[in-house]
Amino acid sequence: MTEARTLYASTSGRIARPEPVTVVDLLDRLLSGGVVVQGHITLALADINLIDVDIALLVASTATLARQ
Repeated sequence: MTEARTLYASTSGRIARPEPVTVVDLLDRLLSGGVVVQGHITLALADINLIDVDIALLVASTATLARQ
């Protein structure tokens, strides 16, 4: 039987601190790659479902969509 071994990453290197991201940079990254937002909404009254909505929203730039 073989012995199980656990591998660990080397901690000898310096850990880089992540740089802060501005809102403009975040929006640029989201639009350049595209994002899908999904949700489900149910409006019920006395345990009776009156409205049941499933939604999927694609947010991307037109250039990103044209590449696809």
